[in-house]
Amino acid sequence: MKNTMFTALGDRFAKHGVLFFCISLTLPTLAQVSRIDMYPAAAVSSSIASLPKGVKVLAGVPLEGTPITRMYTQREYGHTYLYIQHGQQPLTAVDVTKKRNPRIVEHQPAKVDAVRYEPLVEGGTIENWPQHVTRGVDNFGGSGLDVRDPNDAKLLQTFLVESSNLVDKDRRLVFFASQSQLIVVQDDRWTSSDLADYTN
Repeated sequence: MKNTMFTALGDRFAKHGVLFFCISLTLPTLAQVSRIDMYPAAAVSSSIASLPKGVKVLAGVPLEGTPITRMYTQREYGHTYLYIQHGQQPLTAVDVTKKRNPRIVEHQPAKVDAVRYEPLVEGGTIENWPQHVTRGVDNFGGSGLDVRDPNDAKLLQTFLVESSNLVDKDRRLVFFASQSQLIVVQDDRWTSSDLADYTN
């Protein structure tokens, strides 16, 4: 009786083990399915002419809309959102928190928290953290590539002329957006002096 029971239990464990193994093989595939298809980085970069040294394409997302009039980012509760404006059309919101896996999401820009400062005992002030919603970069504020800079001009020539671009030097990223796609580019060309100039 005991042997029959252990044999039956052993068969069940074996069947459950096989089932678990099969599910574990399929879950990564299911986890990659999203509402909006993302271009693999290799497919995007292979369609782009030679990239300058220190620059690589991380991801691409198909877009639908009219020409881009503005792009800006906000950081909200640990997420970074890129907002793409198409004239009078609704904004396209892209969660770019994971730079290799940008996702188009249903999300409206939040009210930006005012930066608050607290006085220090020894003089001066310090920012009072945390601000839950902070302003990021905005291509209306001049956070774009400069065609007069030879390094930027070379990168601009690589992408479509009608693409808008937004530079996030803190994350070493450049976002290129056209009517048909958003491309996320890692740009490691900047030196520490470039970053110091950018923050001053």
